[in-house]
Amino acid sequence: MSSKRRTETKRGNLTPIIVGSVVAIIIIFFIAVFALQPSAEKNFFGGEINVEGDSLPGLSLDFNRDCVLFENFNYCQQLEPAANFDAPIISGTDINGNQISTDSNDPRIILFLAHWCPHCQQEVKTIQKWINENGNPDPIKIYAVLTSINSSQPNYPPDKWLESENWSLPTFIDNDQDGVAKHFGIRGFPFWVIVDHHGKIITRLSGSYTEEQFEIILANTLQHDKKN
Repeated sequence: MSSKRRTETKRGNLTPIIVGSVVAIIIIFFIAVFALQPSAEKNFFGGEINVEGDSLPGLSLDFNRDCVLFENFNYCQQLEPAANFDAPIISGTDINGNQISTDSNDPRIILFLAHWCPHCQQEVKTIQKWINENGNPDPIKIYAVLTSINSSQPNYPPDKWLESENWSLPTFIDNDQDGVAKHFGIRGFPFWVIVDHHGKIITRLSGSYTEEQFEIILANTLQHDKKN
């Protein structure tokens, strides 16, 4: 009897330890699960901005932006170290707080803009004028990303600047570290990232273009996309 009571006593003493261990394991499990969940990055004004996918290599210093004026983008691609790479996907809230994403089955253009950049200011006017006269260039989707935001520079805050230009394209706001722009290997403003309907980088371009050159970019994008 004595032996039996000792055994029961040991079991009784072990029960709280076992229960406590199980509870601790469960707690650690849930902490780990939630810690590993991707948290939404905050954009410059407190909204959401996220980018998924590998960072793109930078353009070479001798990249010729005038390659866009040739018959197609083949020459641009010869100079483009990110040609045929998977384009990173941007998601988050736009300048009006709506959820948007560049994840699409359509060809698309992602245009990086800085509010203080004179070339960007002209480009916004040029593209919006073209859209007002011609409509959206379906099936090509165009997105903008406001980056390099600086409260001491002109046209701050940038969302109000775009509002004053009657800007109609879906637009993200980068974080305070310009993380999305850096992810795309940005070099100069405006910065164009042209993507086919498979989500592959066609080419990137740096600088502003005239209305006629913008039409060439659209035409070359469609031509390349149809071949692929």
